[in-house]
Amino acid sequence: MSFKDEYVLGHSQQFDITGREEKTEDLNLVINPLANSGNITGTVTSGGSPVAGATIKVYDINNNPIEHTISGGNGQYTITNLPAGAYQVLATKDGYLLPTSTPVTIQSNKSTTVNLVIQPDPNANLSAVFGIIRDNNTLLPIENAIVDLYSTVQGQPPTFIGIAPTNANGQYLFTELATGNYYVSASKLGYQPKDSAPISVGTKDYVLSDVNLTADPQSNTGTVSGFIKSQTSGQPIPNAVVALYSISGGVETVIALTKTSSSGRYLFGSLNPGTYRVKATLQDQVV
Repeated sequence: MSFKDEYVLGHSQQFDITGREEKTEDLNLVINPLANSGNITGTVTSGGSPVAGATIKVYDINNNPIEHTISGGNGQYTITNLPAGAYQVLATKDGYLLPTSTPVTIQSNKSTTVNLVIQPDPNANLSAVFGIIRDNNTLLPIENAIVDLYSTVQGQPPTFIGIAPTNANGQYLFTELATGNYYVSASKLGYQPKDSAPISVGTKDYVLSDVNLTADPQSNTGTVSGFIKSQTSGQPIPNAVVALYSISGGVETVIALTKTSSSGRYLFGSLNPGTYRVKATLQDQVV
């Protein structure tokens, strides 16, 4: 015969009896949440052999994590005191693929057997290269930099492996790399491209390779363009003279002149950071 506590064991506050006293101690018992609980037990195997040290995880039907345990030397596991209801259970271990979850229904005061099978990861021994791309001046991470990965073999040209953009933290990641020698090349508009130092990758190796990019003064420039039109007719004015002024200390200085195209468009390029103004007119020769 087995027993279960329908309520959590209640207790009173400490009290003293010093003589002929009539003490009253009422208790309000709380229902035991585990009174209607059950257990999950089973074995984790792979290829018919037990897997020790696997993590067994239980989720509710909404994928909220509930409990976990580790399989023993014979692959067996037990998770106790799960309230009756529907759950999902799965197992994983480093070097194995994560399987889909197995649905299970826990019954009150019963043990449910759930045997789990996991498969070896064929890429478990492959490696990764990761790092951060930063601004060489500020050392702040550079978002959306382009990182190219190349493998190298002595006496042969580099082989392109893949490309990855950096995230908001300047991070990139290349995975499932075989043993060998590599390097990464980082670039972004406004910066001079740069290659990393040689990267030697071993078996199941995770190698850090950061790269700092230097701003390119020639490419770190802007442009200004637009259309010159007649205010009266709204039509574009071809061959209008457009002057670009640099403004410093309130003083305007002409630094470039151009003329509009047949569509009235103008364009100034290679502008360094600064303050500017554009002025335009149309000049006709007077005979």
